[in-house]
Amino acid sequence: MSIPTSGNTAIVTEDCLACKYQRRRCPAYCPFAPYFPHGHEQQLKNMHKLFGSGMVNVIKLVRTIEDPSKKDIAIRTIMVQSDIRAKDPVGGCYRIIQELQHQIECTQAELDQIYYTIAICRTQNAHRLQMQKIDDGDRCQMMNKLPLIGFETEKLANLSIKSDDNIGEK
Repeated sequence: MSIPTSGNTAIVTEDCLACKYQRRRCPAYCPFAPYFPHGHEQQLKNMHKLFGSGMVNVIKLVRTIEDPSKKDIAIRTIMVQSDIRAKDPVGGCYRIIQELQHQIECTQAELDQIYYTIAICRTQNAHRLQMQKIDDGDRCQMMNKLPLIGFETEKLANLSIKSDDNIGEK
């Protein structure tokens, strides 16, 4: 592939792997050059094995997409799918999706359990606060109505007798 420069000289680079694999000259703005530089032979082989017919099927698929950013996503997705299929020929991407869904379900169940525990704690705390308010109100009413028991009663009786005696002396 040659890239024109501002001067009379041109920078000559090697063809991308996709063009090299198809035994054709790599055009100046090859759509596959950014995705298949040298050193990524295995990715190209995996994609060829999964989609077959060289790059023809992939080229047809990519040409149907109009948005350039979606083309980029499509090519990268094809590369990832072909690499995963090469690593796991039976399950491929489906197995990874199933594992991730299982992890989501387990995490969701754990989160639901945590929410349930929080709800129980909040209910218990509200009940405890309600009982505390009832107890505080009862104590105030009971202090006014009930006599003191035991040692405290005798002290109050002695105090009231002494205070009665002091009143008479004045």
